[in-house]
Parts: sequence; structure tokens; C-alpha cells
Amino acid sequence: MATLVGGLVLALLLLGLGLLIRKALRGAWAVLRSLWQRLQRPHRGGVTLRALRLSRSRAYARFEGERAALLAAEVARLRVELRLARIAPAEPRFQRAKREFARRFHPDRLPPRSPDRRIRVAMFQEYWAVLRGIERDG
Repeated sequence: MATLVGGLVLALLLLGLGLLIRKALRGAWAVLRSLWQRLQRPHRGGVTLRALRLSRSRAYARFEGERAALLAAEVARLRVELRLARIAPAEPRFQRAKREFARRFHPDRLPPRSPDRRIRVAMFQEYWAVLRGIERDG
């Protein structure tokens, strides 16, 4: 008799649990359905949320298109500059003088523990920067 009562109690508990789960799922489904309907209805001023997202996406695409066009123009300008820099012949006498300066005064031509190595490095770097500036300005 005790097992019969225990079985009935267990069956009633399972039935109650099933009904609670069913009620919770129906409530969740109703919430999801109302959210979906809200998304489909006109939102602000007769505009749906989907239309707002679409207009935002179009504006972003226009912005990115303009940005891409500016970047393409910059690339084209830099290509022209590079082509002109490659075409412009370097003055041979200046190149020869620069090479001779490097050969005579480069710090690597000194012994590693030479006492005036630091001075030579500083001087070379300073004048090399000047020579590069002259070369760049043409």
C-alpha cells in the first residue's frame, strides 16, 4: 500500500512539474512572439526597425565608399610621386661625393676600440642626415 501511495505522489509531482514547464514555455513563446511582432510593426514615425537598420547600413556604405575613394586618390598620387622619383636622375657628382664621404668617414672603418669612435659616429650621423636631405630635396 505504501508503494502505491508513493507511486501516486511521484506521478502527481511529475504531472505538476510537466504543467509548470508547459506554462513557462508558453509564456516564453508569447514573449518571443510579441517581440517579433514589435520588430515588424512601424516604430518611430511609421518606420520599421528593419528600415532604420537598412538606412543606417546605406549611410555607412556611402561613408566607406567616400573613404575608399579618398584612399584610392592618395595611392594614385603616391604612385605618381614614386614614378617621378625613380625617373629623376641623381646628379653623378653628388653621388660620387656622398660615396667618397662614406668611404673615408664611416665609423665602421675604425677599429672597434678606437678612442675617437664616438665622435666619428656622431659626426657621421649628423652629416649623413644633411646629405640625405640634400638628396631628397634634389
